[in-house]
Amino acid sequence: MAADTQSLEAAFHAWNDGLNTGDLDAFWQAFDAQAEILDEDFPWRMDLDDFKDHIAFHAGGKGMWESFEWKPREMHFKVFGETGHVSGFSTFRGKPRDAGFRQRFMGFTLTWVYRDGTWKVVCWHQSPLIGRILEASPS
Repeated sequence: MAADTQSLEAAFHAWNDGLNTGDLDAFWQAFDAQAEILDEDFPWRMDLDDFKDHIAFHAGGKGMWESFEWKPREMHFKVFGETGHVSGFSTFRGKPRDAGFRQRFMGFTLTWVYRDGTWKVVCWHQSPLIGRILEASPS
């Protein structure tokens, strides 16, 4: 595998498939040990251990979700040397065990680094679109 757009796309889709099929081992394997995450439902930057704890709260054991999907849209893949940049929009939709259907629309970016023949996520940032629309400028 080379550090090119095609391999970055393949790594992204394997990471996304791991999340959406509940294969958290495959999902976590894509992260670099020093990754940082800015998630849409947690107000502070997380390291990988914090993020694993956050996901375990939602999905661990019985978990809060009956089903969910993170669906990327309008994807852009760019490679700069051994750094990959993935951006787009996403829809998170799911069915909590104790309530009705939920859906969130977000923008996201992922930064990947290519080391030792593989792509690893070093930063994932996603945020809801509503803030970009309603709070775009002061009124």
